[in-house]
Amino acid sequence: MTHAQTPNAGSGLSHEGFLGTLRDRLRNEVDCDVILHQTSRRLGEHFGASRVGYMELDDSTVDMLARGHWTDGSVPEIAGRMPFESFGKAITSSHRRGEIWMHNGLDSPQLDEVGRAACTAYGIVSAITVPLIKNDRLVSILSVQQSSLRSWSSEDVELVAEVAERTWATLERARAEAARRESDALLYTIMTHAPIGIYLKDAAGRYLVANPEIARRLGRPATEIVGRTAPDLLAKPLACQIEQLEKEALRRDTLQVSEQQFGAGDETVLAMRFPVRPDPDMPARVAGFDVDITALKRAERELERSREALYQSEKLNALGSLLAGVSHELNNPLAIILAQAELLEHQLAGSPEADRVGKIRRAAERSARIVQTFLAMARQRSPRHAPVSINEVVTAALDLTEYGLRSSGVLLDRRLSADLPALMADSDQLHQVFMNLIVNAQQAMEGHAGKRKLSVTTAAGQEPGTVVVEVADTGPGVPAELQRRIFEPFFTTKPQEKGTGVGLSFSLGLVEAHGGRLEVLDRPGGGACFRVSLPIGAVAAPQSESKPDVQAMQNGRTALIVDDERDIAEALADLLGLEGFRCTIVGGGIEAQGHLRDGEFDLIISDLRMPDMDGTALFGWLQRARPELLRGFAFSTGDTLSPSAARFLARAGRPCLDKPFTRAALRALLAQVADASARA
Repeated sequence: MTHAQTPNAGSGLSHEGFLGTLRDRLRNEVDCDVILHQTSRRLGEHFGASRVGYMELDDSTVDMLARGHWTDGSVPEIAGRMPFESFGKAITSSHRRGEIWMHNGLDSPQLDEVGRAACTAYGIVSAITVPLIKNDRLVSILSVQQSSLRSWSSEDVELVAEVAERTWATLERARAEAARRESDALLYTIMTHAPIGIYLKDAAGRYLVANPEIARRLGRPATEIVGRTAPDLLAKPLACQIEQLEKEALRRDTLQVSEQQFGAGDETVLAMRFPVRPDPDMPARVAGFDVDITALKRAERELERSREALYQSEKLNALGSLLAGVSHELNNPLAIILAQAELLEHQLAGSPEADRVGKIRRAAERSARIVQTFLAMARQRSPRHAPVSINEVVTAALDLTEYGLRSSGVLLDRRLSADLPALMADSDQLHQVFMNLIVNAQQAMEGHAGKRKLSVTTAAGQEPGTVVVEVADTGPGVPAELQRRIFEPFFTTKPQEKGTGVGLSFSLGLVEAHGGRLEVLDRPGGGACFRVSLPIGAVAAPQSESKPDVQAMQNGRTALIVDDERDIAEALADLLGLEGFRCTIVGGGIEAQGHLRDGEFDLIISDLRMPDMDGTALFGWLQRARPELLRGFAFSTGDTLSPSAARFLARAGRPCLDKPFTRAALRALLAQVADASARA
């Protein structure tokens, strides 16, 4: 009897008809459990068998798992995981060799003792078992079992073997389809929700797939992107960059990465392009990932600004220390020159030599102002508003920078309006502002071809109650796109060795603290013009109350001068002599204690810094030993940058004479002491 004609006790179908029916039933099935259930049931019913089982083995072939199982109810189910060797070595050895196992009866010589016991336990009297070997490994077993004696034909064996192969192939197809569906679902989720742009193009550069992030970046719905090319959707320069990157990816057959700017802002993406070949016989396609690294680039720029800020801060700290040291060393000799010049001018009043001495005094005063400007630029203190002549502040800034301008070949044009009202302002802080603007203008014109001219103008502002200062140069000017950024802290267009990036931002802060504005203007003909607008403010009226008669109070009075610089002490004593004081000079705090234990002095002026006992310690000793003398106590110092000195002077609350000093400054100090004594 042929294979096609073999009768069947269960279904009434020939073996060939059964295979056709099973194939039709499972043609579009993708659920592995349904495939196994249908195959086991239909095969069992076709044979009129007691049980059909489909077992899968793990990679080690040590255990097997019952996946598909059907019984007619006359035998127990075989379910779960079990050791493969539990059916005996005779069966397992033949299965590992890929041999089909067939037996009829429990007394079959093919069964060993272990196999016979297992078959007895599960009610397997007769069976056909087909092992499947894939890639030299036993992967599955299909078994048709009978609880009674049954003679199996070669056609029966061929049918079970065919069903085993088809079952394996159908399961592999179903698993591949399930994996594909899972992959598609994962890809859809990633494409839809990932914060990166993802797309696929064909060989002609047309978009086949574009996710929402790509659509957002291109500013169009995804439906309008598919089927179009980059030049259809992007500006030409960017489209060219993308196409070039894609061509490189295809030409080199490897991943290509580039940073690209999107839009007019600072949006930056990391563009990754790589070739995709779904079929070796088809042209390669190109796929792309665009990762938005805008936040990362901003963070990098911020970190770089922080590093630059730290670098500039270190430079400024070093500059401040240098200014402190230089200024303090200059103050002492300047104090001597200035005091002696004033004394000589006083002594030679009315003689031809007095004019020469006056020139020396004025030069010394100018040097003193320069030193004080250095100190004002470096010290950190709260603003002190007082009536200020804007022309005097501008003139002082020009005096300090005039030599640098002249040596750089810059022609200075001063246009200072007369009769401008006084401002309530901090002259030191405004001096810093104008110094910064003048120096910036000078540096902007360095290396600039053509005429170099600096114009400084003061005038009444167009807004009532304001004055305006303009600093204009003939340099290259400030590009429009940088006119806002130049006021950012630590932003500079100068080389690192020249610019700190703090001058303009610091100046802006000082001007705004005065209620004013600092702005850069477009200048016809080129160059830059910085305008400072300041409110006049309410200038305090002169006090009408009577002041103490300082001269009358000083005549015949005594003073103790404590300073380790003998020349300074003598110059100060000479100036005090002009004010009617009899002076005693000592070189330090310890020597001063000897005079102050029992002596009486109307005025005590002590230097703040001295080697043996400084002014701080002497003041503390007087508080304990002779507190009544503190009403005439004052300090003199050139150490105006030291934070500790500033804090001590604030706590002590006593007048202080800054070095280098003039006779006018000394008289102001005496007035302060007299006023304090009158109020005590």
